[in-house]
Amino acid sequence: MAKSGYIVILILILVLCVCSSLMFVFFRDTFYDTNYEIASMCYSTKYYEISKYGESSTEVWRQGMVSGNGLQGVITASSPYEDTFIYQNIHFIMPNTNLRKNIDTYQELDTVRQAIVNKQDYQDNQEYLHEYCYHPGAQVRLSISRNILKDYIRYTNYETAEVVMKYKDYSGDWERKTFTSQTDGVTITKFVNTTSSNSINAEVSIDDISKLPNFGKNGDWEEGEKDIQYKKIVSSDGSYIAQVAHYPDYENSDLKNAGYATVTFVICEDGNKEVYLGRKTQEEQNVGYYANPSIKVSDCSALYLISISDRDLDMGSLEDFAGYKEYEIVNLLKEKLQNVVNKYSSNGKFNYDLALSNHSDVFTPMFNAVKFDLSSSSSDKYYSNEQLIAKQKRSKTINEVLAERAYYSGRYAMLCCSGTATSRLYGMWTGEWNGGWGAKYTMDANVNLQTSSLNSSNIEIAPIGYANFILRQVDDWEDNARATHNFNNCIQAPVNSDGDRALMIESCYPYPFRYWNAGASWLLEPLYETWQTYGNIKVPISEEFNLYDLKSVLSTQEEDLTDEYIESLINRGYLYLEEDILLPLLIKSASYWDQLCTPQYYTDALGQIHYDASKESLNDDETYCIIPSYSPENQPGNYNSPSAANSAIDIGAFNSNINMLCNIMLDLNEGADVSYWRQLQTKIPKYLYDETNALKEWASTSFTENNEHRHISHLYCAWPLDETQHNEKLRQGAIQAVKNRASENAASHALVHRSLICDRLKDKEGLELALRTLMSSKIYYTSLLTNHHMNARSAYCTDFAIGYTGIINESLMYSNTNELEVLPTKISYWKKGSIENLAARCRAYVSIKWDEDSVSVDITAIDDTNFELRCGEEYSSIEYANCTSLNLNLQKGDNVSVKFLLK
Repeated sequence: MAKSGYIVILILILVLCVCSSLMFVFFRDTFYDTNYEIASMCYSTKYYEISKYGESSTEVWRQGMVSGNGLQGVITASSPYEDTFIYQNIHFIMPNTNLRKNIDTYQELDTVRQAIVNKQDYQDNQEYLHEYCYHPGAQVRLSISRNILKDYIRYTNYETAEVVMKYKDYSGDWERKTFTSQTDGVTITKFVNTTSSNSINAEVSIDDISKLPNFGKNGDWEEGEKDIQYKKIVSSDGSYIAQVAHYPDYENSDLKNAGYATVTFVICEDGNKEVYLGRKTQEEQNVGYYANPSIKVSDCSALYLISISDRDLDMGSLEDFAGYKEYEIVNLLKEKLQNVVNKYSSNGKFNYDLALSNHSDVFTPMFNAVKFDLSSSSSDKYYSNEQLIAKQKRSKTINEVLAERAYYSGRYAMLCCSGTATSRLYGMWTGEWNGGWGAKYTMDANVNLQTSSLNSSNIEIAPIGYANFILRQVDDWEDNARATHNFNNCIQAPVNSDGDRALMIESCYPYPFRYWNAGASWLLEPLYETWQTYGNIKVPISEEFNLYDLKSVLSTQEEDLTDEYIESLINRGYLYLEEDILLPLLIKSASYWDQLCTPQYYTDALGQIHYDASKESLNDDETYCIIPSYSPENQPGNYNSPSAANSAIDIGAFNSNINMLCNIMLDLNEGADVSYWRQLQTKIPKYLYDETNALKEWASTSFTENNEHRHISHLYCAWPLDETQHNEKLRQGAIQAVKNRASENAASHALVHRSLICDRLKDKEGLELALRTLMSSKIYYTSLLTNHHMNARSAYCTDFAIGYTGIINESLMYSNTNELEVLPTKISYWKKGSIENLAARCRAYVSIKWDEDSVSVDITAIDDTNFELRCGEEYSSIEYANCTSLNLNLQKGDNVSVKFLLK
């Protein structure tokens, strides 16, 4: 290359360095101008614009930043000149033609059991019927004239749930801010020019539903959004624009007379508004006369969009929808929005700051309840999300700044999804039709991973939302147990719920979830841990569940709760977690295990399974055979059927269910008779180990391991349970089982699950490898939310985004009723750091600060409590004491500080 060529390259490199330095200073100064900690924000210098022409890619909306209050939410692209706001409601689900009714398959139970005992294949012709699919509300578009853009930045302020965009052009300095309010239940956007008198000229419209990604591309069924009818509505004075839709009227649909709407108020201060009706629609689903009505604003000093979305379960028939002149759901939402406008308006001005302040008074303390700090002095803290992600891909360790920011991102997403229910596969955000796996609640790993920090994260509304989530569906669990096993007075959870129903219809031969026994026990575990952590909390009675539908399942007796008793609960206004929810549900779940076990199917002392039709009781050295027994979503290496016997997850869940039930019974009544349940527990099969001394996935000599699989359900004993904490043989067997398992695809939940298990196993090497692999992959979007796959070739999914908080919490604190261990699995090269106010299952708030010499622990009792305190293996002796652990007996509100020294 000629000398001049090298000079040109050097000059280009120099220019890039100067530009990078200038951008660094700009972003540093931008954040120093705020009152918020840099760690409590994430920012990007890139934006992805959703095209107004034709269908956009799923990749585009997924890069958007989000806000939410558990029920309402929004995704904003933060595109300067063609911005979009995709509004959300956690209950929006698109019906299909499936009959939402359990199919009775209990007649096949004995045939399946016999086939498994004899290792014969069997026929299972049950059709896999999908639950309903989560879908977005309206996609509202804000268009302004394009200009020459510079100094663009978008960021999420996690402390306030605001998504902020700032940029400059020849018209001045612009700022657009959006948040979903905890207090007012609406999403508010403010758009202003911050440095000049230049006014806003813009157009507000709603995109066609067929422009959203995956329209009509459902794959599994030929119906859904293509069969809806909808309209775009605009008021004559330009005060609001709305989208109202009616679901298809499929014969079997629960929602054949239902629909949904999004309404957006448009407030233009000091300016003018004009309504444009647009051309006649050509979109088949749009039964309004005009395809794209819009509101054009001009000479506006400030523009506000205030939006809300909801559904109407009694909208009338589909055939009448097009002829209606107005819609009750639209009128109701307009009334709610008007109340918000009246609340915050004075002298013709809308007070955004007051609305934000009222919301922040609720949201900010919950977000700030826990602080995570790795004491990094690196200038990486000023890096954009995409810069941090790129740097992590080249690193052999986990970048401390990314570690902190991802933690706050996950905590933020979890809080945004809390209160009404819990997070779906997609959290609570979608900008596409026919999301991956229906964007449902998948309950054999995904929901479970995302609730791994439900209690330790010290977010007060998270357990309430989770309780709502369970109560909203649990009456279906009773019918599941009847349909699949002909069991009475018990419950069986399915693999999926769409949020309305939780039936056992998503089951088939390759995925026989009708024989997944552990589901109810696993889903009740987080609520039991809530009780361990916070005690007998009150769960408000709300519209999220119907107590009259729960008369049977919430009864501890064979008889249903009476209407009079239900009315007394409603008048009281809340349910007690312990006696009103946990006790009846744990009884019902334990009853399922009890009815599943029969002496005719048993396991001998060597682990062989048998059937003896004449057998009436077990011998001393025999245990029950749990059969059929499905270990999601795997099958034995030497047997064609995924349904087998004595799966390790079932053994753990069975034991845990009995333990939870007995502990609750004894807490409510010290004299409670738990002998029946404890005797049943002695006959649960024992774990077995393979030739590598690894814990076997099926505790039977009949079945061999199949380690080429993403799921690691057999390690249930380690997480979410605690059985490996004081059982070294089981711990080593679990560690070996983790080493033996290799995922057959790039699904992130495999390594999220593995990370949580490694936390509990105190397997630092395994944790660091799994976590670094996840964080160095392509899993992150520029918002720091995540994909389902590490190669980013799958669905939007918050398994890792939210599950990461559980991984970090568990690595820094393990707790149970009578024990607390700090830094059990801390990342080895994080030499200095702190975490404040984690909530422990020994009913204490715990703050931990560590460096290379010592660990300081500050504990405040949530309630009267006693427990043993210890520290990870790197630290041993307690300062001023010749001991490695300490027994603490605290009263509510007591505070104690302890320092551990390095070995």
